[in-house]
Amino acid sequence: MQENLSRFEELNTQVLGISVDSVYSHGAFAEKLGGLTFPLLADFHPKGEIAQQYGVYNAERGYTKRAIIIMDETGIIRHSEIILKGAPEVDGIISNIKALAGEADNTNDQTLAE
Repeated sequence: MQENLSRFEELNTQVLGISVDSVYSHGAFAEKLGGLTFPLLADFHPKGEIAQQYGVYNAERGYTKRAIIIMDETGIIRHSEIILKGAPEVDGIISNIKALAGEADNTNDQTLAE
């Protein structure tokens, strides 16, 4: 994600990382990747509370599934997907954001036309 961060910023999109690991683990993770400039959030205690709300917490194993969740500025989830293997497909995520922005623009246009 870091190498594509400017593409998200051009779309007025905030990238966040979240996991049930501690802040200290996130620091080590970010360092291992050569530094990250987007926020990493710790869903550490109570463990997985936020991830449970988004349906991506595996309580049996004690970790979160890898997922992409896109929400609008009001907090409504507009797209979500579980990443089963490998890195997320950035071009697909960008396309989804653009499509959602187009839907918002169309909704505004319809409202103004009425």
